[in-house]
Amino acid sequence: LQSCSPKTALDMHCDFLQWDQALQLAQTLAPHRLGDIYLKSAMQLEGKNQNEQALSHYEMAMRDHVPGTRGEHEALCRAGIARCSIRMGDLARGMQIALELNDPAVCRECAQVLAKMKQYVEAAQLYEAAGSYDQAASLYILDTNFEAAAPLMAKISTPKLHLQFAKAKESRGSYQDALVAYERARDLDSVVRICLDNLNQPQKAFQLVRETKLASGAERVAEYCWKNGNVAGAVEFYLLAKNDEEAFLLAERQDEMATYEAGLGDNGTRDQYKRIAKYYEQRNILAYAARHYANCEEYSTALKLYLKVGEKEIDHAIEVVGRARNDSLTHTLIDYLMGETDNVPKDANYVYRLHKALGNYMQAAGTAHIIAKQEQEMGNYKQAHQLLFRTYQDLKSQQLALPQELWRRLMLLHSYVIVKRLVKAGDHPSAAIMLVRVAKNIQQFPAHVVPILTSVVIECQRAKMIGESYQYACTLMKPEYRKDVSEQYRKKIENIVRKPPPDSDQRDVLEANLPCMYCGFSFVESQLDCLNCKNISPFCIASGMRMLKEDWSNCPACNFPARHSVFTATLQQNDQCPMCDSVVKPQEVTLVPDPVNQINYYKSLFQAAESESAPAPPPPPPPP
Repeated sequence: LQSCSPKTALDMHCDFLQWDQALQLAQTLAPHRLGDIYLKSAMQLEGKNQNEQALSHYEMAMRDHVPGTRGEHEALCRAGIARCSIRMGDLARGMQIALELNDPAVCRECAQVLAKMKQYVEAAQLYEAAGSYDQAASLYILDTNFEAAAPLMAKISTPKLHLQFAKAKESRGSYQDALVAYERARDLDSVVRICLDNLNQPQKAFQLVRETKLASGAERVAEYCWKNGNVAGAVEFYLLAKNDEEAFLLAERQDEMATYEAGLGDNGTRDQYKRIAKYYEQRNILAYAARHYANCEEYSTALKLYLKVGEKEIDHAIEVVGRARNDSLTHTLIDYLMGETDNVPKDANYVYRLHKALGNYMQAAGTAHIIAKQEQEMGNYKQAHQLLFRTYQDLKSQQLALPQELWRRLMLLHSYVIVKRLVKAGDHPSAAIMLVRVAKNIQQFPAHVVPILTSVVIECQRAKMIGESYQYACTLMKPEYRKDVSEQYRKKIENIVRKPPPDSDQRDVLEANLPCMYCGFSFVESQLDCLNCKNISPFCIASGMRMLKEDWSNCPACNFPARHSVFTATLQQNDQCPMCDSVVKPQEVTLVPDPVNQINYYKSLFQAAESESAPAPPPPPPPP
């Protein structure tokens, strides 16, 4: 103080937080610093809870302040005035200043002071202004000011607050508001209770319990259903409530076993399925009883009941035997299918399905071939074709050898099936060649010998295959066929027979000689067996011709091979695969640039089929 730098003493008093001494010195040495010193002194006094003096110093700090010049200084002073005013009991002034400042932090500080003073509404208002909706709603609820709390409930996520609000609303009879709050609080039991007991909204409660599998809520809903005569609902919800005993007894007494079954689904226990089975057996509903005996793995009883019902349950009996994999049960079912028990042999299709269910794919293939032969002989060519195709796919998926006889029958049937497509597309030469292939095996089509041979003659005429047309026209004029020839074509066929063609047959001219995919030897494209290497080539599903290495593609649905050029052109007119009937778009068919893997697969497949003892090769990967 006595030196040439007395202001340093003022700085030292400030450093020592000796604000009274600092204020005295500042009066004379640095009046321009009084505002800052008063502010720091006020903050110290507020911290010591000397609120009256702190308020005075905050106000003194603002005395010589020019508004708008030092924003931070002004904000600190006004925030202190707000806090101290509230502590001194001048709530209105303190709240007004806090709200005018529009500072969330100041509002929260003042709200905390008010909450400690148990001024809940005022504290809640400041919390709300600060965006602290949870604290605001909590204080409104604490003060039972639910009208003020209601607009805030949608802005908060604390379940505890929603639960408090819901209970308060329920106690005052505002059940709809309580329901919304219980939902927000995720108190599902209370939601169910309010829906059932107060709002008469049972369907909402039902849906909630079904979606959440809430056991306690399910029990309440079950009791509600029972009281209101909804037996099916009571059974369903007793099950959801894990009250199996009550659910079963109610279903048994009230004939609601179907509801009990639906409630169990595939998640029942063996005991539950057995109780259902006995229920149906006692009432002589044997098919249902058998199904549930199968579910509880009592396969012998299940099979006995299925066979007792008769032929309409054979499919289920096959399924049971397939699951059981028991030799005794298998022999029992086979005896039944063969007619050993009732002298009535059953449809051979059942034997085929049984072998498939047991995983005996080679035996299934043999049976399928027999069935397909029967269907073919009866003229059901599409059915025979579909059965052989499915069998081929089964053997391929199991990497088993393909019987050559089955393959050749499938090829022959497919040749006949695609004729209509070829004719519609105007490809009469290919249609004629396919029909000639069929005609050479006409004994396999006894139901339609004359119509097929007539088609051969007509298409060969259209394709300029004069020699083949004449040959089969002569066959039709034999006594055993002539009487069945349609009047529409008889005269034309007779004329063909009367005018024998020249010695040279034009078929070889029509058919291109193309290289074998295995050895490169060229021969007519309709022949599948190579004259040189003796290997069998797969046929194109679109044309029936031999597959070519440089024109290879596959159906994206069944993966059967097809000539890319022919297949895409065919799909332009008919978007169904000729083999599997799946819808295929031309752009989905891609050209396989190097089908060597597939060629090797078919070579091994047919060689395995010839030996019938060697395993088939694994199928090639599908084309990209």
